[in-house]
Amino acid sequence: MSSLKAVNQDVGSEPQHTASDIAIHDDFLGREEQQAILEFLRGPGWGYGAYSDPAPDAPRYWYKHFAGYVKTGFEARDPGQIEDELEKNAPLAARIWRRIQSAILPDHALTRCYANGYPFGAEGGLHLDSNVRSHFTALYYPHLSWHPNYAGETVFFNEAGADILASVFPRPNRLVVFPGTVPHVARAISRKCPELRMTLMFKTAAR
Repeated sequence: MSSLKAVNQDVGSEPQHTASDIAIHDDFLGREEQQAILEFLRGPGWGYGAYSDPAPDAPRYWYKHFAGYVKTGFEARDPGQIEDELEKNAPLAARIWRRIQSAILPDHALTRCYANGYPFGAEGGLHLDSNVRSHFTALYYPHLSWHPNYAGETVFFNEAGADILASVFPRPNRLVVFPGTVPHVARAISRKCPELRMTLMFKTAAR
């Protein structure tokens, strides 16, 4: 991830993003596949300490890393190795990635796959996933149900972070695909929410 200030400097001369850059694909998986990936994500293996805001006092949340880059995003890795790693560590996620690549991002290679988990009290920070416009993120909401009073929306901002482009409700079985240079933040869930807000992420790069 990158700080908003640094990325603004890198992409300031490029055309600004609009809400149309955020693509929503509802009912992405069949019911059985959705249930299977949800049960997999609810299983063991969570670590604590992920953050989306690079500030030292930024809130932390839970995460699972399945495959790909873990540091700067520029480690020498072959895309085929990353896909093999995902197939070994999380075959259900690998199946979803193949569907995303086939139907939505055919010219992209996988660079990272991981999951985030937010309990009540955890918050995200406004950030960008990349400073390269050809890098994309596909974000999947696996829950079988989600009440509006639970909150937890993903909010997308303009380059300056001065206004909202879109606010996406974590509707079950929804996939959101967007350029990594769009500032965004996962809003905290409400006190009424009994769930861990989980999302499954696929980071990609155009080939």
